[in-house]
Order: sequence, then C-alpha cells, then structure tokens
Amino acid sequence: MFTLEQNRKNQRRREKKKLRRKIFLFVLTLVVFLAVLFLVVQLLTPKSADKAVQEEKSIQKEKSSVSSQKEKKKTEVETKEVVQNKALDQYLTQLHFSGTAVVVRNGKMVLNKGYGYRNMEQQEKNTPDTEFYIGSSQKALTATAILQLVEKGKLSLTNPVSQYLSGFPSGITIKNLLNHTSGLKGHLETNSKITPKELVQDIEERGVKRAPGKWDYRDSNYTVLAYLVEKLSGQSLADYYKQHIFKPAGMTQVGFYEDFKQQKNASIGYYLKKDGSYSIPSMPDLSQLFGVGNVYMSAGDMYRFDEALMSGKLLSPESLAEMFTKGSSSGYGMGFYADPGSYNNHGVLNGWNVSNSISKSGKTFVILFSNIQNNITSFGKVNNEIYQILNRTN
Repeated sequence: MFTLEQNRKNQRRREKKKLRRKIFLFVLTLVVFLAVLFLVVQLLTPKSADKAVQEEKSIQKEKSSVSSQKEKKKTEVETKEVVQNKALDQYLTQLHFSGTAVVVRNGKMVLNKGYGYRNMEQQEKNTPDTEFYIGSSQKALTATAILQLVEKGKLSLTNPVSQYLSGFPSGITIKNLLNHTSGLKGHLETNSKITPKELVQDIEERGVKRAPGKWDYRDSNYTVLAYLVEKLSGQSLADYYKQHIFKPAGMTQVGFYEDFKQQKNASIGYYLKKDGSYSIPSMPDLSQLFGVGNVYMSAGDMYRFDEALMSGKLLSPESLAEMFTKGSSSGYGMGFYADPGSYNNHGVLNGWNVSNSISKSGKTFVILFSNIQNNITSFGKVNNEIYQILNRTN
C-alpha cells in the first residue's frame, strides 16, 4: 500500500515539473518571438522612424519660427517723438514744415519729430519713421564708398579714370569726379529704364566740354563713381552700400527705389502750386539716377550715417579730412559742401527736399527731410536759423 501510494505521489510531482517546464518554455518562446518581431519591424521600416524624428524636428522648428516672429514684432515699435527744445519745434511749425526733423547736439537728441502729412489724401502724418527719397544727398554715400576703396588700395584719387574705364575721356582723375571739376558734358536724363553700363557708355560718348579743373556740378560725375564702386568691389552698388555703409552705421530704414512704394512708412512727394493747392509731380525712372538719387531713408538713418562718418566707423580721419576739403571755389568737397561753420549736402527730387548738416566740431547734426518740394524757399536759411536757436537755448 505504502509503495503504491508513494509511486503515485512521485508520478504527480514529475507531471507538475513537466508542466512547469512546458509553461516556462512557452513563455520564453513567446518573449523571443516578440523580440524578434520587434526587430524585424524596426529593420523593415527605418524610414517611418526617421520620418517621425523629422516631423518632431519640424514641429520644434515651426515653434521656434513663430517665437522669433513674435519677438520681431515686439521690436518693431514706432520711434518715439522727442521735443527737448520747444523753440525749435515752434519755429518749424510756424514755417509749415512738412516732413521729419532730427536735431542732435553733444550726443543728445534735441528734436526728432514729424510735421504735416506723409500722405495728405489718407491724412497719414509724418513721424520719425517716415521714409523719404534723399536725392543728391546720396552722393555722400557714393563718395564714402570710393574713399573706402582708396583705403583698401583699389584705386587712387590722383589716377585717371581711363585707367579703370578704357573708353573714358583722358585727363580726368577720380578726384575731379568727386569734386565736380571733370569738365564732362554728362548724361541727358530721359524717362526710360537704363543700366549703369549704358549710363557710363553715354557719358563717355558725349565727352567733355572743357578741360578738367573748373567747378561744374553734374550728376554724371557720381554716376561714374558709383559704376567704379561696382567694378572695383565686385559687388552691386546696393550690396556694397548694405555691407560697408548701412550695416556698420546701424541704418535700418533705408533702401532703393524699387522697394520704396512697398514700405509702410513711405512718404508721397508733393509740389505746392501758386493757388495754394498741392500736386503730385511725375517721377523719372530712377535707374537714370544711379548712385546719385535712387535711395530712400528715414531722417534718423541719415543721422546714423553722419554720426558713423564723424566717429570713424566708415572712414579714417585722413579720408574724412579729404572728404571735407574744398575742391574748388564752390566749397564742394566730396559729397558735402565745406561751409564756414558746417558741412552740408542737399537733395531735391520731384516732391522731396532734403537738407543734411554737420557742424565742423562734429557735435551738432541738423537733418530736415521734407515731402513738399518747394514750400520753404531756402533750407540753407532754415538750417542757419536752427543753429542760432540752438546757440541761444542749448
């Protein structure tokens, strides 16, 4: 009896062990199968995994872009008006000045204010951010570019232009162009689109009317200089300005005529008629004014350009002295007139009138950008009066 019962117990234990082994093997087999299946899926669909990673990166990039746009919008705030001298403000108001005035003395912003309307039809006011065509004041930018190239050894002021342009009339130097003493007949402006190369070819073909040395203000002198900037730098004039003038000077509201109308702060130029009404004068194709009138900017950016000049950010002291040295009895140096107490340039374009002045001490800047061409008889007199008001009140 005992032996039979014992055998049965032993038999049950063996069966239980066999069952446990079967269960263990089954579980182990299942785990191995699942592991292999997972690996096979990963090997067969690597692109899906990569796609998921790329999608995640794309989402993160979009989030970053949105964040950057929000930050950009935060920084695009309107420039606040500054009126630290009420006498100046009252003077310009009484003159019915229309535009933006910037006056800085001893590093302090005395006035930065818009007057009148940049768009009369829409009743949109001029502000410190309004943009204007600057006309011939652009010659100061082109002169700066040429002097920078002189500093880099790309050309010499005393070299003949024909050394760089084989078809150019002989005997005319780079300095003659800068001083407006070349004797060139110059290009006759039309209203058709023209390339810089075609402009220079026309200037070459028209030749000279006198030997170099006598003052004769001609846009064509600076058109040739602007063309030389492109030829010697290997950059377009626009790219050269952006890299070597706008960027180091911190100018941000500045550009070229092709983009002017798309700017949200662009002004409309007006002409005051005898009956007191205003008209919008027709504009030439500004490709005709290559290097001498195809740029726009805010009055604040003109101040930044002037300050960069005077502080040595754009030119060496030697080049700056050359720029401000009279080249003839006219007082014109290179992009500026050297008047007794200040350095000045002036720009007029159909509907716009610009005056830019720097005291010889470099401590006072007076910039007047107007979008009415002829409502003020003499910006020179206005400029002088502003200096006198500053001397009395500051």
